[in-house]
Amino acid sequence: MRYIAGIFEQLKVEADQRDAETAGKARGFENLRPFTTDPRHIGRREIQDFMAWMRKQGLDPNTQAKYLAHMRSFLKIFKNHTIADMDADGVRFPKGNKKPIRVLSTEDLQAIFTTLDDMLGWRGSVARGMIALSFATGTRPKEFRLSHLEDLDLKKMTFFVRHPKGEGSWASATEIDIIREDMVPFLERYLRERTAYLKEHGISKAVPMFPNLYRGLDEFYSANAFYIIKHDVELASGVDFKLKDFRSTLTSITVNSDMSLLPAMSAQLRHKTIGQTQKSYYRMEQGAAGKQLRNAWKNGPAIVPQKGVIDSKYEPSGYN
Repeated sequence: MRYIAGIFEQLKVEADQRDAETAGKARGFENLRPFTTDPRHIGRREIQDFMAWMRKQGLDPNTQAKYLAHMRSFLKIFKNHTIADMDADGVRFPKGNKKPIRVLSTEDLQAIFTTLDDMLGWRGSVARGMIALSFATGTRPKEFRLSHLEDLDLKKMTFFVRHPKGEGSWASATEIDIIREDMVPFLERYLRERTAYLKEHGISKAVPMFPNLYRGLDEFYSANAFYIIKHDVELASGVDFKLKDFRSTLTSITVNSDMSLLPAMSAQLRHKTIGQTQKSYYRMEQGAAGKQLRNAWKNGPAIVPQKGVIDSKYEPSGYN
């Protein structure tokens, strides 16, 4: 909201300049209501100017819709229902389309885990642990970032999600299974390296699964710190990815092998309904559709042009 507030301050300056010019050129505009940034009094004029600014900036419709949603929620705090009233009057607001959910390819996964195997130092250890845990369980970045050491039980092959999405609202802490056994060696290695790292610093035990000793004993890594460590893996592997991609990739690989596993996968992901998982799965497959279709044509008949792509009367540069 600070960013949006800054935009409104900028729009107010521009609006005040326009109002002054208009009032100086014609009568009847002296009493024009001035542009306001007071959330109690923001009206249609301010919202329309804001939407015009977003269009002028060429913002993605998803971003425009997100900014307006933030504004709607913020104004409601002050009992200002301007956006809702405009919506009821038929004003057309930008609507974002949900983007396909990314699924990492087998080649990308191989590159990432080969890189993880070779990474050195404590940051390399954290990278191994967090990515292996994510891919083994399908947990969200925040859920494994704020996990405790005691939450992971490799004997029972379970992981306790202590801080789930929707915590305190519609979700409670729960135990889920480790469903990719090939991730266990990575996790075992991380736990050994974690013990050695703590010992080097004269510490016998620490609560966090991923202790951040730079911040202090029993301190967790911030989301930004995890992003930096993830970026180390990106640079070394040559693969751009988000930590949440392992959740969708795990789902896609599991369900593609057997569609009857969809209900079980829905439970693993802790979705409210199977329908939610089906919609997510559809968006995952949208993201991978192009590659699947290209692969389907690899063994198909090739159409070879009878005439060369560059006509003989042209030089190789393409200019005659």
